[in-house]
Amino acid sequence: MEVIVTQTVEYIEKSRCTGCGACVNACPGGSVTMKADEEGFPYPSVDSSACNNCGNCVTCCPVINPPTIPENQEAPQVYAAWTIDEETRYNSTSGGIFTELAKAVLQQNGYVAGARYNDRHLVEHAMIDRSEDIALLRQSKYVQSETKDIYRQIEAVLKKGNPVLFVGTPCQCAGLKVFLQKPYDNLILCDFICRGVNSPMVYLKYLDDLESEYGSRIKLVWFKNKTFGWNRFCTKIIFEDGQEYLGGRDTDPFMFGYIKKDLNLYMRPSCGQCEFKGVKRPVDITLGDFWGIRLRESSDDTDCGVSMLMLHSERGQKVFDRIKPYLHYEKHMLAELVPFNTCLLNCAKQSEMRDIFWKNMLNDRFTDVMENMKTTGE
Repeated sequence: MEVIVTQTVEYIEKSRCTGCGACVNACPGGSVTMKADEEGFPYPSVDSSACNNCGNCVTCCPVINPPTIPENQEAPQVYAAWTIDEETRYNSTSGGIFTELAKAVLQQNGYVAGARYNDRHLVEHAMIDRSEDIALLRQSKYVQSETKDIYRQIEAVLKKGNPVLFVGTPCQCAGLKVFLQKPYDNLILCDFICRGVNSPMVYLKYLDDLESEYGSRIKLVWFKNKTFGWNRFCTKIIFEDGQEYLGGRDTDPFMFGYIKKDLNLYMRPSCGQCEFKGVKRPVDITLGDFWGIRLRESSDDTDCGVSMLMLHSERGQKVFDRIKPYLHYEKHMLAELVPFNTCLLNCAKQSEMRDIFWKNMLNDRFTDVMENMKTTGE
């Protein structure tokens, strides 16, 4: 059995590790680092010569020690909502609720931590304290993000008394909560309905193929772009020489391998058995796309994007109350959400074609492999 050894009597199977990075942040001596495996996913690696066997890595692992959900937590309040700022709404993945939440926290001398692109277009978590930087953290990014030392940064800010909004996958939110080891009234935890995170290595090969095809370096990556509307989202790539690529949700090779026909070819193995699904969650807010929504005002344009917002705590309700003046919102039943957002409760199972993909991926170009997979998967 392949395991990740934590230099204690405890361990977890590699297939359960989410790569959240809590163990790295918890190690006082820096003996735990994240290293990519053969599929490009980060996993913890321990330098045994520097490890003092303190056990912090085990204590702060959200898989080994998952955060508790209060027994008296009620079923979440569910809303369909979008910002009344149309520019923000268009430039957001769904309805732009994250931007309004971020503004509310920053106005209180707070900080916002979320995923951004770095200079290589890879994804990493970072913290901002200026409203003009919100756009860096906006939009979905379908690649596993590097958390680096973001949990430590957040802890330092929380101890100073500043409010912090953290947005991440359910496992990253769980990792932060377990890492902190105590509740903070000034922390707002926000996760989202997560299908799963994809391999950074595959993503980079996808971008490399596009740069070769267009003969220019990539300037901007924009998943779920609304050129064709929210319901028919596409992938938009802008190149440094001004060229643009628009890949349909059913034709773009990267999105095809991720969502088409439930292939899930290059999702992290733990995502196929995610331990952080469910309606009740150890966070304050859950965001997502409100697919299939039927608004009471049928004249409202849903194709510009509609956010799903679930409130799990009084803290979440309070920040939502603060942003209400900047939103169009309607209260809805949980039953309206679940049929069109199955990943709220269920894992995206990986198909048998995943092994075929990886066997070919290590030797061939991504685009060529996906052409063959499309033919096989039709």
